[in-house]
Amino acid sequence: MKNNLRMLGVALCMLPMYLHAGTGEDLKHTYQAAELIPAGTIVPVTLNSMLRSDKSESGATITATVMQDVSLGAGKTLRRGSKVTGHVVETVTPGRGSDESKISFQFDGVRFENRTLPITANLTALASFMEVDAAQIPTTGEDGVSEAGWSLVKIGGDQIHLNPDGGAECWGGSNANNTAQAFWLFSPDACGTYRLGDVQISRSGSTAPVGEVTLTSNGKAVKVGRGSAMLLRVDGSRPEEGQARTTPSRATLQ
Repeated sequence: MKNNLRMLGVALCMLPMYLHAGTGEDLKHTYQAAELIPAGTIVPVTLNSMLRSDKSESGATITATVMQDVSLGAGKTLRRGSKVTGHVVETVTPGRGSDESKISFQFDGVRFENRTLPITANLTALASFMEVDAAQIPTTGEDGVSEAGWSLVKIGGDQIHLNPDGGAECWGGSNANNTAQAFWLFSPDACGTYRLGDVQISRSGSTAPVGEVTLTSNGKAVKVGRGSAMLLRVDGSRPEEGQARTTPSRATLQ
């Protein structure tokens, strides 16, 4: 009996050490996973889900598809076709003294090498399906024949875009690993919204709460259809403060 009690005591004493070791390894792996996508990396995606302020529900899952290979440095590449997942945070319809409609959402993870990496990302540019379709039509000469090089008009290259006061903080250039960025059909100067009526990016997700994006519209419901394109920018927060966790929906917090 005494031997059994002694063994039990030793086991209880060792338990915190094992738990601590396991937690340390988990944090190490989380940090390494987050570092695979450097801060500042641009990820072009198209929506697989529809975002509507009058129909989307808080907590609803949203998904998108990466549209171009994204170099991550160190020989790593986020492949075209990879899935990005997120959720709706909150929706607001006109009423109670306000004519504004809005929908808030955030992306939480991306599928990479047979696992899902937690991410925090902000929104640089958003284009409707019609704008995406138009950007894939080669420009033509006066004779109707395609010009040399099958030139395409990049989204944001010469179109007017809507930027709200203090709106989307647009960014271009290189990421933390100084690798070439992937803009897909967008111009590196693309910023704000394209061919989405009066829908505007009122919160890009670059400031607290980091990663939470808000789209607004005056009078009408915010509608962003499937096939719409986004330029996401991976945030540079530390894993334990951003990329290793997600923000629960406000409905869950209430």
